[in-house]
Amino acid sequence: MERIDEICATFERQWQANEPPAIESLLSADLSSGERDVLLAELIVLEIDYRRRRGETPTKQEYLDRFAEHAEVVSDALETLDPRSGGFQPPTVGRLAELFPSLEIIELIGAGGMGAVYKARQPGLDRLVALKILPEELGRDIKFALRFTREARTLARLSHPNIVSVYEFGHVEETYYFLMEFVEGSTLRDVVRAGQLAPAHALEIVPHLCDALQYAHDKGVIHRDIKPENILLAVDGTVKIADFGLSRILGSESQHDLLTGTHQVMGTPRYMAPEHLEGSRNIDHRADIYSLGVVFYEMLTGELPIGRFAVPSQKVDIDVRLDEVVLRTLEQEPQRRYQHASQIKSDVQSIALSRDAATTEMVARPAKPSAEEETTNLAQQELAGRLLLTRRQLMERVENSLRPLFRGQIVQLLVGIGLIVLGAFCWTQNTYVPHRLVCGLILHGYGVLVIAQSAIVCTHIRRVDYSKSVADIRGKLDRLQARYLRAGVIIGFVWWLMWIPVAVAAGFDIVLHPNCLIPSLGIGIVGFVVSCVLYWLALRPSNPSADTWRTQLSGKSITAAYLALGEMEQAKIQ
Repeated sequence: MERIDEICATFERQWQANEPPAIESLLSADLSSGERDVLLAELIVLEIDYRRRRGETPTKQEYLDRFAEHAEVVSDALETLDPRSGGFQPPTVGRLAELFPSLEIIELIGAGGMGAVYKARQPGLDRLVALKILPEELGRDIKFALRFTREARTLARLSHPNIVSVYEFGHVEETYYFLMEFVEGSTLRDVVRAGQLAPAHALEIVPHLCDALQYAHDKGVIHRDIKPENILLAVDGTVKIADFGLSRILGSESQHDLLTGTHQVMGTPRYMAPEHLEGSRNIDHRADIYSLGVVFYEMLTGELPIGRFAVPSQKVDIDVRLDEVVLRTLEQEPQRRYQHASQIKSDVQSIALSRDAATTEMVARPAKPSAEEETTNLAQQELAGRLLLTRRQLMERVENSLRPLFRGQIVQLLVGIGLIVLGAFCWTQNTYVPHRLVCGLILHGYGVLVIAQSAIVCTHIRRVDYSKSVADIRGKLDRLQARYLRAGVIIGFVWWLMWIPVAVAAGFDIVLHPNCLIPSLGIGIVGFVVSCVLYWLALRPSNPSADTWRTQLSGKSITAAYLALGEMEQAKIQ
């Protein structure tokens, strides 16, 4: 499992870096036939997922042709992706409205192999709720019905600020459901994937997770599926763990269940403790501690601790004492890990609050902070959470603001291609006619220039890394603005004269008649010169209103992006 997992992780990293490898190159000869089949199935699923994200439409036949000797493996792998093969299909909003007439079903939030979650409203209480629906086929299993009722009662009794509350549970016809607290915000997976989680933020989040786990463990409840997708960051800064005990309700604890589940061979197991992966029935709360260690490592480094992984301090600039905390949570033997989540919290807070790393030595159980210090720490954690989500939302505004500009440049690029085609048609068909040859070549060159300017602006937009500091992004935006304004001169003002060769290329040679050409050239030259002079006067550094003119000439997209950055700077978000 570990060997296959490491290969798949490498495969995904290469796809994310736009360097997709061939599946065939990863089917190592030193793998057994069984290992090779499992690896091939998982690589096919991953590749299809990434290809679909690119807008491609891979077919089953394509993979059957590529791996003719493994037709059965290919068919089994693709059946997990085919919605017609019996996989879970989320009910429609209309269907749920019939099943739950007391709720206003608003929209589907997300769906997966273990069910679907919908945003809904309880009109009587005037509150938003999350409705989690489990696959209908589970309702036909008598053992599941008994297990659901027994375990759901326990989960409904969990009441903690860092655990998503369960308001109600039960079943309607054959549909089992949970009615839960609705959390407005993002999952930790979204934040980590966007590269917007600094190590300092991770140190603020982990104590909340430890509090939730310690509370649940004290109640005898084990989560069994701690991963970024199940950790929610609310807009008010609260950190909450979702889906407590759901894997136990669904009966997916054993290795056999994992290997036969839809696309779960290499997903959740990356966060599972070794004893969980081995199918041990003696799983206790220390499995959650291991999973928390994997999440902690990923929050700090952006990577998973796979194979012979480097300690976090070798990846990012953090206190080296955190290495010991992370490595202790990731111990293979449960008895060598932290025995309680509260111990992790104590060590992390001790390191985070320590100002002098050279003279402070970490101990297993630092003194419990005072009530005042605890209140201050929680306030700091909540503030950090709010700033993190606010930053993410504002960065999304910056990114969304630049999208219309990017699309406009794509249109300009297509116009440039059209000009090249028109110019080429003009001069290649009329090499013996001097004026058409010259006009065609001019138009051809102008089209190349239009394409080049569009490509440069698009490249500058793509180079904006939204995980960087606000200052860095502002610098990239300044360069984008300068390039865009320069393109206006090269592309826009030249049009005062460029319409003449366009008309000739289109067959309107009448514009070359002296009575038409001379006035046109005169007006064009005057217009071009006047435009350039006014443009220079408006943007010259000595002009006090230069910034205002620069903003107006940059267009709405860049202006909106600057406004979002300005809000971040005013809020002192870096």
